[in-house]
Amino acid sequence: MRTVNTRTILLAILCSGFVILAAQESTPPRVFTAAQAEAGRVAYENACGKCHAYNALGRASAEEGLPPVDSLPAFYQEFIRKTGHVPPLAGKVFLSRWGQKTVAELIARFQVTAGDKFFQFQGMNEDTTVNITAYMLQVSGAKAGTQELTRSTSDIVNSLVQ
Repeated sequence: MRTVNTRTILLAILCSGFVILAAQESTPPRVFTAAQAEAGRVAYENACGKCHAYNALGRASAEEGLPPVDSLPAFYQEFIRKTGHVPPLAGKVFLSRWGQKTVAELIARFQVTAGDKFFQFQGMNEDTTVNITAYMLQVSGAKAGTQELTRSTSDIVNSLVQ
């Protein structure tokens, strides 16, 4: 009888451990700081947000999104109207395209656009691009932590989003 009770107790302990493990959620890595995301927000609103909209969800047409296209400089208006849409830089549609890539790849892609002379971005440098990436990750659901985002951050974008 004593053997049965010992086995029953051991089995109960083992099962409760599995229940606890199953109930715990894994926390995604936190690869940028709140300061980086805030600096990225300011830079985004002054540059990228003009075309991609302040909410970073892009524009399906020239009539959608804030700021209004008519309030933008003529070359932005022409660009948006000519393309007919501007893709999102955050959210579900964005993650479906960029979610399987590394953060370093995303930063590199943002840097290509940031360096394009057509857009005439003021004060855009590599640190600004990293900060904008931190902000786009935050808008997509990633959380800030104590680790600084760098151009070589190799985490997969989707692994950061909750």
